[in-house]
Amino acid sequence: MTRPLDTISTFFTENSKTGGGGTNIVNVILVDFRGFDTLGEITVLGIAALGIYKLIARMRLYMPSSDDNGLAWSEDRHPILLAVISQSLLPLALLVSAYIFLRGHNMPGGGFIAGLITSVAIIQQYVAHGVEWIKTRIKLDYQIMIGSGIGIATLSGLGSWVFGHTFLSSWFDYFYLPVIGKFELASAMVFDLGVYLTVVGATMLILANLGQLTTSERPIQKEHD
Repeated sequence: MTRPLDTISTFFTENSKTGGGGTNIVNVILVDFRGFDTLGEITVLGIAALGIYKLIARMRLYMPSSDDNGLAWSEDRHPILLAVISQSLLPLALLVSAYIFLRGHNMPGGGFIAGLITSVAIIQQYVAHGVEWIKTRIKLDYQIMIGSGIGIATLSGLGSWVFGHTFLSSWFDYFYLPVIGKFELASAMVFDLGVYLTVVGATMLILANLGQLTTSERPIQKEHD
């Protein structure tokens, strides 16, 4: 009963703008005050995605020729209307993802939710067009994307050592351009970019390969002698 009523939330509320350069307290906590925790979390996410991928590579599934009632599947697996709409929505979804990413330090958003939006947009292309169509147009190595995301996030923390600060200490300042006006640049955006790449890579590594289990493009685990 005699303990003070103040909590640690008071510290974050008072120091979010002055210490982290952002008004989105949640994002500032994730990429600044507790950036090391977030780095560990995206590392675990990447490892989990790689583990699931390895498990998928050993699965052997085959597409049945009909449903439970004996009716054959429709030959029109990728309706033209869905294909056209999905292609039209892809650039819009990527634009929204970029907007959500850039506003994350001061408003709801950030690398994590932007990564999920991008992943959903790409998964929609898989559903609308099929794996074979995607393979010839989207040449992304999701495992490399995961490694790049974790690497960028780590390097953003190592960069603070160059300037004599502790690991993952962030920097921010305000600049002015004639057309754009006043805007803020924060080193935490580099860390958030690492989060974004890791989320996209991990999500797509899992979902895209799950959708390929019954196709000729399914992942294969090489057998060693």
